[in-house]
Amino acid sequence: MQSVESIIETTMARLKTIVDVNTIVGEPIPAGDGVVVPVSKICFGFFSGGGEYAPGGKVAGAALAEQKAFPFLGTAVAGVSMTPKAFLVTTEEGVTVVPANYDSTLDRLVGQLPRLVQEVKMSRQQKERETEGDTW
Repeated sequence: MQSVESIIETTMARLKTIVDVNTIVGEPIPAGDGVVVPVSKICFGFFSGGGEYAPGGKVAGAALAEQKAFPFLGTAVAGVSMTPKAFLVTTEEGVTVVPANYDSTLDRLVGQLPRLVQEVKMSRQQKERETEGDTW
């Protein structure tokens, strides 16, 4: 059936224009001395179908026996959902991932743990340098 193929091709071409890589990984946004890149999750569904139907309740099989062409009825439906998931923040210090939403306070603490460890490490190194300077 050429008609079903044309419906599917048209719908997929339209979806392709909506969903591209710039939709999932957004355009970089300059922010201060860094750059923020949004990252999203995209889900989409697609349904298409159709057939030839005879007037008066005849089915297409009976119509084929009579060699008559009947009108084609078809449809295509698509749905798209986009959810922001995180932001990549790049600065001179490096790249960090900032979630768009947290499920609980524990998630937030776990997300800040690498930064906390880095700060404690730097504090200890600074304290060691100060103690070394006192012994001379």
